[in-house]
Amino acid sequence: MRCSASGCCGSGRSTPTFRGNREYNPGWHTALDLENLLTVSEAVTLAALERRESRGGHFRDDYPAKDDRYGDFNIVLRKGGDGRMHVSRETIPPMRDELRSIVEEMK
Repeated sequence: MRCSASGCCGSGRSTPTFRGNREYNPGWHTALDLENLLTVSEAVTLAALERRESRGGHFRDDYPAKDDRYGDFNIVLRKGGDGRMHVSRETIPPMRDELRSIVEEMK
């Protein structure tokens, strides 16, 4: 049986039908998520470029050393009304003394 835009030959139907379910179609779900995946990918990439140091699993060949100044703030990205990502640095509140002592013990 051959199908065309006008219908399936020999079926008597005006439009072709397909078997299956979108529930079990990973390609369908990826297509639905694609815009969000691209937004998150852009944010992660911009944050990595903004971080000019190596820390933990975030290693950069061009900045191989850890820079303690980067431990005082978070790099925050927000998508603006214009659709562009805006990068800012937000100060991290000081660590409580009891937590600081635990971190120092683990070093």
